[in-house]
Amino acid sequence: MSLILFAAPAADIAQKAERIIRRRRLDIPVITADDKNVQTAVLAYPEPFVIISRGGVAEEVKKLPGRTVVEVTTSFNDILAAVASLDTAGMRRVAVVMRGNILFEAPQNFSLSGLDILVRPCDTYEEIEATVKSLAQTKKVDGIAGCRYAVRVAEEAKIPSAYVDTSEKSIEKAIDDALKILDAKRKESLQLERLEAVIGNIDEGIVVLDEQERPAFFNEEANVLFGGSLPGDFTAVMDAEIKDYAGERLVTIHGRKALFRMVPVGMRNRRENTVLIFHAAEAISKQEQKVRSSLYQKGFYAKIHFPDILTEVPRMKEVIARAEKFARTNANVLILGETGTGKEGMAQSIHNASHRAKKPFVSVNCASIPPSLIESELFGYVEGAFTGARRAGKKGLFEMADGGTIFLDEIAELPPDIQGRLLRVLQEREIMRVGDDKIIALDIRLICATNKDLGALVADNKFREDLYYRVNVLRVQLPPLRERREDILPLLRHYFARYAPQEDFDRFICRSVRERLLAYDWPGNIRELRNTAEVFACLGDAAPDAAQLDELLGARRMGGQRDTIEIPLGLSLKEVELALIERMLEIYTPDETCAKLGISRVTLWRRLRREV
Repeated sequence: MSLILFAAPAADIAQKAERIIRRRRLDIPVITADDKNVQTAVLAYPEPFVIISRGGVAEEVKKLPGRTVVEVTTSFNDILAAVASLDTAGMRRVAVVMRGNILFEAPQNFSLSGLDILVRPCDTYEEIEATVKSLAQTKKVDGIAGCRYAVRVAEEAKIPSAYVDTSEKSIEKAIDDALKILDAKRKESLQLERLEAVIGNIDEGIVVLDEQERPAFFNEEANVLFGGSLPGDFTAVMDAEIKDYAGERLVTIHGRKALFRMVPVGMRNRRENTVLIFHAAEAISKQEQKVRSSLYQKGFYAKIHFPDILTEVPRMKEVIARAEKFARTNANVLILGETGTGKEGMAQSIHNASHRAKKPFVSVNCASIPPSLIESELFGYVEGAFTGARRAGKKGLFEMADGGTIFLDEIAELPPDIQGRLLRVLQEREIMRVGDDKIIALDIRLICATNKDLGALVADNKFREDLYYRVNVLRVQLPPLRERREDILPLLRHYFARYAPQEDFDRFICRSVRERLLAYDWPGNIRELRNTAEVFACLGDAAPDAAQLDELLGARRMGGQRDTIEIPLGLSLKEVELALIERMLEIYTPDETCAKLGISRVTLWRRLRREV
């Protein structure tokens, strides 16, 4: 019996959700409904109390009592994909018109590559219609990107439009949020049941007071003690008898003597409040909002899973299999690889396959934080620790990762003094904020990454040897893309489909371009390949030829590869000639090779058969 329901406003969103749910083997039913019938459709499923939905459908579900709604929001990339299709058509001013609850990540207005983009969030269909018609009449924009209703109104107003599709990543993010909320609700319910069982079966009288010192819960023993009539407000009792008193004391209640004590409730020896004061009706709602907004805004969640890493190369499959085994442990992991090989994606996958998957994943690029700030960013600080410090202090990134995983990318860039502090954190599993003398215990897993040779840095006294052995417990070596040539075209096809889903990659890319792509060494690895796929997608119907590809990938760098051939000494003239021809055929087509060498195809084949 599922406690989560996915209410999709359209069939395509439902299909994407079903694919994700099948892949992750989740028990989440999916229905398709519009804002007019969604309430009836949801009520047909009485068990789920967490509903995932989008736009106007989500707004209607919110009106149902006892249901928590997790909204599928539109990412910035979703918007850019729609805008790009209008940009390709030559439009320079585009308005994004959608419901405001969908435009969670979009700025108000922005410009991109000479394209002016106006963002117009709306609350109702009527407002969407009025906004589109107004933009069409005033001719403030050349095109409209938006929801289905906005596109329909734009078509009626005869203004070009593009539908802002919902990506699988946005849907999967909402599913992850719903699972987190469900887990929080289950824990809350279990905690209340345990407390109720304990309080109801002890001999002492227990009264639980809320923040206003009013009884929120009491057991039968307490009811008897107060003569069957507890005061509605305990303020007077607290002031007269036990206010500001620590420990036990004898008090008089309704003429009866009783030994009274207060039991503080807190975590890690820090008093937070008394028994269950903090479980007011609004507390769970605030928790849900906090989980979703803070994790989304700060990016403290991992999006990538092992199945998302595409490869057909046996060596890369072995790397993934080894990393999956590492994920089941708590040991530190060091990921090595050139820039752009997907080190953070591997780190996210390890986190998502571990028992910490539902806890924070905090990613830190050690090279991006100024040396003067890195200590306070990593370990936090207290009020007055330095000039400009926040009055309430600030949690460090290690504290924010408590219970989960912290990923330190480019760890080789850490200053020596911070290396020493990190070593202590790994040894003791505790930190001390800047300017503080209190120890904070941590439960974290560390994953590090670098594109440098840490062993060589240790030899040059640029990286602490003791820290090296602490971080280098489990090692994952990611091969560069030039050693995964079988993956080049599948990866290009994958990213091309993301940026241009309406295009056929195999018809778009001609044979000579494919050969060049396979021969290219991809110094930027997957990051460069992804950018190349996006460039291809932006070209629209203008598929690149070999010359244009050289320009796209950098003619100087490509030229350097083509113009230089390493041939061992000691070869005969025929062997040198054969090596030259074979190398050129790796880069060029047979016709291009013949043209560059000034020979015919017949001569080429003869020399390859060594008949000359």
